[in-house]
Amino acid sequence: MAVRRMTSRLAGLLVLLTAPAWLHAAVVQQGFLAPWWGLLALVVVGGPAAWLVVVSARVHDVRPPSVALAVGVGACLLLWPEGVVDVSGAREGLPWLWLVLPLTMAALATVGSVPLNLGYGVLTGAVYGLLRLQPLGGGAMPVVAGLEALLLATLAVGPAVLVVGAARAAGRLDAIAEDAAVASATASHAAVAVATRRDLDAVVHDTVLAALHTAVRDRSAPELPQLASHALDTLGSGQGRVEGGAAVPTADVARRLQATLAVVAPDAYLDVRPGPVVPAEVARALVDAALEAARNARRHGGGAGGAPDIAVLVAGSADGAGVQVVVSDDGVGFDPSLVAPQRMGLAVSVRGRMERVGGRAEIVTATGSGTTVRLGWAPEDTT
Repeated sequence: MAVRRMTSRLAGLLVLLTAPAWLHAAVVQQGFLAPWWGLLALVVVGGPAAWLVVVSARVHDVRPPSVALAVGVGACLLLWPEGVVDVSGAREGLPWLWLVLPLTMAALATVGSVPLNLGYGVLTGAVYGLLRLQPLGGGAMPVVAGLEALLLATLAVGPAVLVVGAARAAGRLDAIAEDAAVASATASHAAVAVATRRDLDAVVHDTVLAALHTAVRDRSAPELPQLASHALDTLGSGQGRVEGGAAVPTADVARRLQATLAVVAPDAYLDVRPGPVVPAEVARALVDAALEAARNARRHGGGAGGAPDIAVLVAGSADGAGVQVVVSDDGVGFDPSLVAPQRMGLAVSVRGRMERVGGRAEIVTATGSGTTVRLGWAPEDTT
């Protein structure tokens, strides 16, 4: 479409630029031409030329007027011998119709058919060459007439090749752009599917597996019914999906965390300090990641000495723009390099959750030194 628009406008511009020359010559040379031939030329040449100019400025498809111009010029060329009534006048200069032929070749190229332009150029060039040799065509020398005929054929084929080549190149670019758009859409869908799967993995790990782990360890554990009920509620509500929603104050983040800590780690100490509001998906990620950190501390941090003391801090960041949640314990700690790659607690439920909302997670631990998990989010982290 863009190539057709460009070639149409060029054809219209070419008519406007060349019209003064051949129109002036037509008026001057009307003295040695029959009146009927002049009227015919006005209709079949002047009419399509004017039509082409109008169409090129509005519709962008000049193929119909271009074909009409080529047919009209061809008819006038064939009837030129019948239209000349004064051969001596015709020999004094280049007949004006000769000036229109290059314009016709260029306009016909907008059709976008190399065979059509080649055929028209060869036939028109042959007729032109024969007429140029005669006195009524200017009485040119054979070499000159032959070169001019060859030039006409070249002018017919050259622009057509350029137009067809540009159209094919534009078509290939459109195909590449379409393939790229499809690939981008496919990649976007795949990314959404992966993110959804990761969220679901995190939910299953944090709730369902936690309840099953407690049941295996101690079927009579008092928190088991609450853990099982929490797991069912979480799966039923579709938790884990990234959803929009109103901004959540830091105090509400702390209240949500406190309500679930009562099930996961009822002995944890919660310290809440002022902080800003955060997007709903960030609040969910902070709560879920902190709960997983507390659950890991309770499950793995005590060793043989019993459950460790767990402290949770919810506060605004130092600059006041972001929020942080710190989960720390005085347990046995661990060596991060020894954590198996397939374990999802830290990779998916803590780090993965925070990264998916543009936050960050830092885990500081060592064997025998307890564990501190720092979760943070700030507006600039998502830009």
